[in-house]
Amino acid sequence: MVDLHIHTSFSPDSNIAPERACRAAYARELKIIGFADHVEFLPADGAYVDLYDGAKILAEIERLRERYRDKLEILYGAEVGFIPGKESQIKDFLDSQPLDYAVGSVHYVDGVLVSKWVRERELAGKDFAPYFEIVLEAAESGLFQILGHLDYIRKYLFAPQKYIREGYEGMVDRILEAAAREGLVIELNTSGWRHATGEPYPDEGILKRFAELGGGLTGGVTDVTVGSDAHKDYEVGYAAGQARDLLRRAGFGSVEVFRARRRSSLPL
Repeated sequence: MVDLHIHTSFSPDSNIAPERACRAAYARELKIIGFADHVEFLPADGAYVDLYDGAKILAEIERLRERYRDKLEILYGAEVGFIPGKESQIKDFLDSQPLDYAVGSVHYVDGVLVSKWVRERELAGKDFAPYFEIVLEAAESGLFQILGHLDYIRKYLFAPQKYIREGYEGMVDRILEAAAREGLVIELNTSGWRHATGEPYPDEGILKRFAELGGGLTGGVTDVTVGSDAHKDYEVGYAAGQARDLLRRAGFGSVEVFRARRRSSLPL
């Protein structure tokens, strides 16, 4: 299996030394991993783009590639926080880095961190449509190879069991259709299995819907990959077996990886 969403100590909210992440991945018999450290576009964020040291990250990856030669493939990714209006800055960053892939995720809504925004909306009895609208913009932007943790707003709810999926089906369908048109891979983010939600992001229903689109959308591509969103070494490769089983049930036969932003498929 693969894990393309690992945060190392190059992210301000992770304490995993890159080599420790590799040791964990190798011990868990992963074949391919990707470091996807945070890059954000609000100056107050600890992962603000001006603080990103791509040369240092890549040098460490190259060192580890040599150390783990013939044992583990290590890819150079980044998780980029998408903010409407920052597309040109994001593109400039992506053009400046020899990334294998970029994961596009939404971490802010109207300048407010999603964790805080979701709880404020929940307490006020408001819906979460603005979040999905930004995810749609990210999917349509053409900037990314992977769309990260599509419905992870569920992570931050005080009462995730009360989340009403049906209220957002139309918006989610638009996101999935945009992803298919753009050739954007959807990430199965396994971190939800270790949260109160008890489900990955996105949930199984969304993944099944994405698989169905592959047969009905002319020219569309419906592919998936897997990421643990690890911020601790014991989270690397988390629930890989469950992810494989879920994807097979949902109708997928392979997962995607990217090298120099070119995709290839690995059978499940």
